[in-house]
Amino acid sequence: MNTIKSTLIAVAVVSSGFSSLAQAAPVDLSSWSEEGPGGGVWSVAGDNNSVTQTVNSSTPTFFISDNPFIDSQFNGSLTVGTSSDDDFIGFVFGYQTPFSADGDGNRDMDFILFDWKQHAQSGGADEGFHLVQVDGDFSNNNLNHGSAGSAFWDHDSADADAGEFNILASSVGSGRGWLDYTTYDFTLTYESDLIEIVLDGGQFTDETIFSVAGAFEAGSFGFYNYSQSGVTYAGVAAESVPEPSALTLMAIGLLGVGGRRLLKR
Repeated sequence: MNTIKSTLIAVAVVSSGFSSLAQAAPVDLSSWSEEGPGGGVWSVAGDNNSVTQTVNSSTPTFFISDNPFIDSQFNGSLTVGTSSDDDFIGFVFGYQTPFSADGDGNRDMDFILFDWKQHAQSGGADEGFHLVQVDGDFSNNNLNHGSAGSAFWDHDSADADAGEFNILASSVGSGRGWLDYTTYDFTLTYESDLIEIVLDGGQFTDETIFSVAGAFEAGSFGFYNYSQSGVTYAGVAAESVPEPSALTLMAIGLLGVGGRRLLKR
């Protein structure tokens, strides 16, 4: 009876520990800024919780938070409100540079990129998803999709010139592209040892697109468009993902011991 009681107590403690995530708080986008080569137009809504990018820019454009994150989870939605194009949308995180306020060159980049293309296209652009570690000073040709050999277009590290374009994971092929006028809810979990991205909406039902282990650093979070207009990112919220407390870890141990004892009876 004592073993059963202690096991139940352990379960209660574990449940309490894992449900102690900080309440997700809406993100105020009014302090965010466009970074990178430029060319985008990011319009923040009156509630400061959604932003729409309205320009079909030939170079990557980023809309970036003014503070860094790690061991965090982001939730929100993204919608392409046009059928006139089929190019790249997504977000960046672990973002270090460029920041114009710090005097960074707008081609000197250091971040993790999650991008999503609607349809395959000539020049090596695949339909679907890529997760990429981007680092280095990219030439104009590397950034402009009208030029031959843009790493942001074909995800070919050989086209990265002085920069590095390291693909961490990909999921491409028919049916993996985004749909016009369709809202997708996203969840990004970004921890020091894990990246996990989940999409829900359209052809996806709570699908884990990527779950990648590694060693990752704190950095800003933001949104990404490349040659794609009419994209709205909305309902953005963030919460911390705390490490398990010592009490929670002790409860896990008690649960394991109690469970084994129950199995022996």
